[in-house]
Amino acid sequence: MRQYYILMLVLVSSLFYSSSFAQDIPLLLVGGGSEIEGGWSDEPYQWFVDQSENKKIAIISYAEVEDDWLKNYFLSLGAEEVKDFKIDRTNADNNEIIDELGDYTAFFFKGGDQNKYYSYYKNTLFHQLITDKVDKGVVLGGTSAGMAILASIVYTAEKGSLYPEDGLNNMDAKYFTFRNDFLNLLPHTLVDTHFAERGRLTRLISMLAYWNIHNSDEFPIGIGVDDRTALCINTERVGTVYGTGAASFIKLNSSHNIDPSLPLQLSDTEIISCVHGQQFDLNQQQKMDTDNLDKLNDSKIHKNTVSLISDKNFEDYIQNTSQKTMIVYDQSTTIENMWGDHISLLNLRAIPTSELDDFKTTLQETENILLLPFSSTHINSFLDKTSILNWVYNQMKSSTTHLYVFDEAIPYVGEFYASNLNSSATAAYNGSLRYNTGLGLVEKTLITTAIFDDSEYNENLTAVLQQGLISQDVQWSLGLTKNSSITFTVIDNQWEIDYSGEHSSILLENQTENYSLANSKRAIVGYNKIKSHIIYNNKIRLKSSTFEDYEPTFNSIIINDINEVNDINFQWKNEQLIFQKLGDRKIQLIDFQGRIKEEVYSTSQIIEFPIPTKSPMIIRAIDRNSGAQKTLKIKRN
Repeated sequence: MRQYYILMLVLVSSLFYSSSFAQDIPLLLVGGGSEIEGGWSDEPYQWFVDQSENKKIAIISYAEVEDDWLKNYFLSLGAEEVKDFKIDRTNADNNEIIDELGDYTAFFFKGGDQNKYYSYYKNTLFHQLITDKVDKGVVLGGTSAGMAILASIVYTAEKGSLYPEDGLNNMDAKYFTFRNDFLNLLPHTLVDTHFAERGRLTRLISMLAYWNIHNSDEFPIGIGVDDRTALCINTERVGTVYGTGAASFIKLNSSHNIDPSLPLQLSDTEIISCVHGQQFDLNQQQKMDTDNLDKLNDSKIHKNTVSLISDKNFEDYIQNTSQKTMIVYDQSTTIENMWGDHISLLNLRAIPTSELDDFKTTLQETENILLLPFSSTHINSFLDKTSILNWVYNQMKSSTTHLYVFDEAIPYVGEFYASNLNSSATAAYNGSLRYNTGLGLVEKTLITTAIFDDSEYNENLTAVLQQGLISQDVQWSLGLTKNSSITFTVIDNQWEIDYSGEHSSILLENQTENYSLANSKRAIVGYNKIKSHIIYNNKIRLKSSTFEDYEPTFNSIIINDINEVNDINFQWKNEQLIFQKLGDRKIQLIDFQGRIKEEVYSTSQIIEFPIPTKSPMIIRAIDRNSGAQKTLKIKRN
């Protein structure tokens, strides 16, 4: 009897070991996209052929084979024999097919629907064949849905596709569907495909979180592979990346607070990216290569308090305040001040040209500034030290001012902003994303808004959050969802962010000093570590930085009124004459000896008017109808 129990114990132990720790076999994980003979796919697919013991490759699909292209492609790479097999629920238990497949040592699963692969094959003779092949040693590969089934945890998508925003909206979404009883490959791993192309970074993070919610002792690693990109994993569980994109490796922080009934909240998730030729050790869960381009300049950051507010009425923020507040807006009509003398208004289309000392005093006394949506053309004016708007900029940046930024103005207050994120769906893929200089009121940060509103631009969004973070050498990239607000406050040399919203938003933190470019023009980079924070109605502290107080300055403006007659009002800046009204005018440039150096006629409101000298000059504008005049004394710096 004792020997019987010992025998049973050994048997059970061996079964447990077999099911939990499968033999490591070579794996080809392809994120999707068309193979190209002579292109990106040659190296990884050649590797796949070379791993096959007898070079006999079975191409598996549940659908009809449309052509022989893939078959011929494998043959061109050195395969001895290649055959397409259509296996669905009707023939997955066909003994003749199973017997024929017994001679093959490489199996490649095509794209399609991973739920069909799971439901058609589970507990069939074909399923048993593949399981036996894995135990004996074989090479498996797959692209898109065919890749999705090659891990211990399979996302089946049996109730429909999980979109990147679903976990940010509701961690109880019905689209979270997983199985861990199919093929025992890549233990404690969940994979995702078309990763950059479909903006699936937050999707995979939420998948890992969902699995951990329901299996609290498990922290699987996530592997996201881009389209036209492959990850070749050898028997030592070292993966090598080939292709035009990247393979991303995601690890949850072991301490977190995830509530299954709410949108996702999850801090300190680690992301590592490997591009063409780089390797990742799955056993050690670390990148094996050193990136070759230096990045991350940790410069000083000025202390200020900034609130970014999406899809909310600015009036709600001034109704009950008694503090001196300025509303800065960009409209052709003036907002009526209904709130009292403690509220001042500044229309960017009618900035003051007289009584500047009074305006300066008002600015210096201002405690809150509300920055409403404005045209990006005003950014240069804010940054121009010869402009009155630079006074406003300096007060917004002051350590004693609370700045509230609304809606379309939000991206402009970061260090940089992506100017064509939503104008061309292929900008990231074609490497044509453009970044412009922002106001830097939230320094070392790149900000995007209304994320995941249009899936057509998800690839651009993911690129901005990651590639923009590193290529623009900023420390944080922030993607805000609609109906949200976030406040940045400096506490103990850290940004403390206080977030509230209907859905989660995402903030990435740059913690790498080097990066590598993708093997293509795509907006994809390799890096050693980025930290992700999925934020939802909570406060978190970001990494320590060097903060210092910012004192506003009010530079002398080079425009000096000499006199003003009747209704002519204009200013000269940025080599332009800017009139408040249209009119038929004669404009003269006069030196201090009274000699007319230039004379033009124009009816425009804005006139290009470069001054050819740094000597003091006078600009005189004469209304040709009324004879009214105004002159400006100009002294260029």
